[in-house]
Formats: sequence, structure tokens, C-alpha cells
Amino acid sequence: MKILRVLLVLAIIFTTLSFTKNDPNEKSTKKTIPTKKFSFAAWGDIGNKESIEEQKKRIKRLTDAGLTDLLPSAGVERLKELIKLGDEFGLKIHAWHWMMNVGGSKECQEHPEWFSVNRLGQNCKDFHPYVGYYKFLSPFAPGARAYIKRGVREKAQIKGLASVHFDYIRYVDVILGANLQKKYKHEGGELVQDKILPEYDFGYHPLARKEFKEKFGIDPLEMDDTAENPAWQQFRMNSISSLVDECVEICHEEGTTASAAVFPFPQLAREYVRQDWGRWNLDTFYPMIYKKDHQGNVHWVGFSTKEGVKELNPGQDLITGILVGDYGKNLADFEKAIVQAHDNGAKGIAFFTANSLTDAHLTIIKKYDEKYNK
Repeated sequence: MKILRVLLVLAIIFTTLSFTKNDPNEKSTKKTIPTKKFSFAAWGDIGNKESIEEQKKRIKRLTDAGLTDLLPSAGVERLKELIKLGDEFGLKIHAWHWMMNVGGSKECQEHPEWFSVNRLGQNCKDFHPYVGYYKFLSPFAPGARAYIKRGVREKAQIKGLASVHFDYIRYVDVILGANLQKKYKHEGGELVQDKILPEYDFGYHPLARKEFKEKFGIDPLEMDDTAENPAWQQFRMNSISSLVDECVEICHEEGTTASAAVFPFPQLAREYVRQDWGRWNLDTFYPMIYKKDHQGNVHWVGFSTKEGVKELNPGQDLITGILVGDYGKNLADFEKAIVQAHDNGAKGIAFFTANSLTDAHLTIIKKYDEKYNK
């Protein structure tokens, strides 16, 4: 009898727990997000100053066309809000997070020793190459690395986040795309970067020079080929790469994935911004294949995608990023860009930005969502 009573009690407890866990009266707003063969994403928010109902309309407009991922640059509370909204419509939210470029961070401004230094000895806290918000930290400064990793962990701890999406995880542009050079002046004339100019050649933090000299017996500034020396270039890139891998580990520890916006393809990234992303232990790469910056046409999208895919490791994915504004009213080329990305090995395409997608763009996206994800 005692055994029967015990079994009866256990049965009641089990039944109670089952109903508690799966209460049929409990309404869940979370929508299952299917895994697609080819996904569609967009950078940007959908209007945090709009009413909740208006935000839902904007999200539904995107998801109805086939988008499953949104990458907003937002604080923790806004991200939590977007995750909740996204759950209703099957939209995954990623935390678009600036890394080396800290803009107007008050905490960083109090630590000039954290900032990157160029070949002329100019500190990026006070010298802002190209634009005023270019304030890059140095990966060689322990305080800067700790600050960056702390920021990544804060975002990675957000429940339901799809990934922490790293951006500006590189040095200041050593070389700008050909079209971008036309927008800037240098010493009173046009900016022409047919060689490495010292004011844009960063990575000369005192700790970097000290470590390099300890290993190789010479201060980088004293080398005959300082600007072009391959060992010095790789040494600086390795410092960024090790920071990336540490941040990826943080994301995985917190139960989320790590992605990054990177330059179009690995060789260009190494040359232009000292970004060796072909060696990173990242989950997903979003190369920013903005064709006009580099005087490319729509076939440049396919070329860059293919070159990036070549350097992926098993388990890594590449999502081709395109700038919607590059295509203007040329919807035919916008459509071709999607095809170029797909046919050259990308797992999806991301648009910069969500708010620049017109109804015409969304019609094309829906067409290829249905075609590629049957």
C-alpha cells in the first residue's frame, strides 16, 4: 500500500508539473523562425521613436518579404524590446556593436593610453583621420582590450539575442576605396593614396613597438621599409585577431554566437584596414561588399563573395552585405546582386539599411526568398 501511495503521489506531481509547463491557456507570442537555405537580413533599427503598433507594422513589412534577421545598433534595453517584438514575427535580433572605434565614449576619453597611434606619433584620441568620429582604440593596450570585451559580454548576456555583431574591428583605413578618396582632402589638395601615408598608418602604440622590438630586435620606426614591412603588418593584424577570438569565446560562454561586419574580401581587408578576417574563429561573416566605394560593378559582388567563401572554415557562414543606395533606381542590378551572392556561395544577403528598402526592393527579395527557400 505504501508503494502504491508513493507512486500515486509521484504521478500527481508529474501531472501537475506537466500542466504547469505546458499550460494550454498560456499564450506565447514567440514565432518559430525556420532555418533557411538562403537568408535575408538588414542593418538598422525600425524606428524606436514610433509607437509599438507602428514598429510591429514595420517588422511585419520586412518579414512578409522574407527577412529573418535585423542588426540594430542599440543599447541593452532597446535590444530587449526588439527581441520581444521580433519574436512575434519570427525576426532574429543581433546586437550591432562597435569595437575599436569608440566614438564619443566618455570612459575612453579619460584614458588616452588606450587609443591607437599613427606613424607620426599622433594619438587617435585627439587626431581624427578622415572624420570626427574616428576614435580608434589600440588592441595592444590592456585597458582598451578589457573595455571592448566588457562591452561584448554585456550584449552577449541579453537573453534571446541571435549574435553580437562586431563592427569596426580593425585599424583606421590605411587606404580608402578609390571613390571614397575623392571625398577627402590631404595637405590642402586632393587625397591620393597611391602609397601608405604616415598619418593613416596606425598601430604604432608604444606597447606595440616595445613588443615588436623585444621579438625582432628593432623598433618598427627604425626599419628601412616601415610602411611595407610584411612582418610588422602581420604582427599588428594578429593583435586584432587575438582580440576577436577572445570576444568570440565570450559570446559562446554566454550562449550566443558571434558575427562581424568586415571588409569585402580578405586580401582587400588586409591591405586596406589591416583586418585578417580569413583567420578568425567567427561564426558568421558579413562582408560589406559596397561596389561603388571600389569602382566595382554588380559582378564585383559575386567576385568578392567568392573570394571570402574560399577562406571560410567548416561551420562558418558568409552573408553578403550590399549598400542599397549603390543601386539607386536600378532594380535590375539590385536583383542581380542577390543572384551574384547566392551563386557564389553566400548563405544569405544583408541590406544596409532596413529603412532604405522600398516596396519595390521587398518585392524582389520576396521573389528570391520563395525561389531559394522552397
